[in-house]
Amino acid sequence: MGRSKATLKDIAEATGFSANTVSLALRGSARLPEKTRQLILKEAERLNYSPNRIASSLASSATRTIGLVMTDILNPTLTLAAHTIERELATAGYAVMFAASDANVDNEQRAIQRFRSYQVDGMLVYPADRTNIAHIQRVDDSGTPVLLLVNVPDSGLDIVTIDDEEGAYRAFRHLCHAGHRQFAMLDGGRALGNLDKLNGALRAVRELGLPDNALAVYEPKGHAPTLGYQMMTDVMQAPDRPTAVFASTDSLAIGVLHWCREHGVSVPNELAVVGYDNTEGAPYSVPPLSTVNYAADEISRIGVERMLQRLGGSADWRGPQTRLIHPELAIRGTT
Repeated sequence: MGRSKATLKDIAEATGFSANTVSLALRGSARLPEKTRQLILKEAERLNYSPNRIASSLASSATRTIGLVMTDILNPTLTLAAHTIERELATAGYAVMFAASDANVDNEQRAIQRFRSYQVDGMLVYPADRTNIAHIQRVDDSGTPVLLLVNVPDSGLDIVTIDDEEGAYRAFRHLCHAGHRQFAMLDGGRALGNLDKLNGALRAVRELGLPDNALAVYEPKGHAPTLGYQMMTDVMQAPDRPTAVFASTDSLAIGVLHWCREHGVSVPNELAVVGYDNTEGAPYSVPPLSTVNYAADEISRIGVERMLQRLGGSADWRGPQTRLIHPELAIRGTT
């Protein structure tokens, strides 16, 4: 049989103080003499005492836990964001519960319901489908704060994310200025309601006076490198063969580069390639990948800050707002 856990009563009996005094010492109360507090803390350490967070949360109606729903736990950009979110919340004394929806709304709903059953204090969400967020809005309406980490205009929710339209616009403007006039876009997010990158691409193409059909859009069902690789046969067999390819993630772009190496297409001489995210591996691809920088650290830090402001009743939180981070273009060897 396992050894029973030490309780406040055990510490009280060992030190001769009341359970209330022990509780005050463990909470760091300034009402106690320092000598008393240190004696109690030392005894708690000797008994290997661990506070009952569940009981504490029931008493205070706060679990000091935030739920994070990601679309793809293997996406390196989201992994970096999750790491920053966990670090920032830990600094503030909060824990994180993770879930991945695999870009499936049903999975997302189950994850959110699970978080609610654990009574998390708030949720940070990468929605599976930007056109289907009513279930997320209901959570916020019920009193559990929600912050989105993608842009869903008119959602009525707090939003902190990259300006995807501006990022794609900058990428295509760069390609246009380099002399390209026929483009292919591998857009893995369009089917899930993310039209920002397409809108940015079209804005750059139209500014140059080119027709919309100068941009051919392909929709891989995800973001894995193998999907970018598989899509390239159709791209390069099109009647109007592109001289530049924009991939909506670096992972797709890596697949594009692999296809080009296997099929003898010189990058950037015959085909320019631009990715999106500026993942850790982008500078080490062959050639090094030009890409749009997704500022995961900054987005995550600001998102956590907004959530904590709301939870703490800060005057800096005056209701939902949309904060779009301006993206930068990292120009390397593929353009």
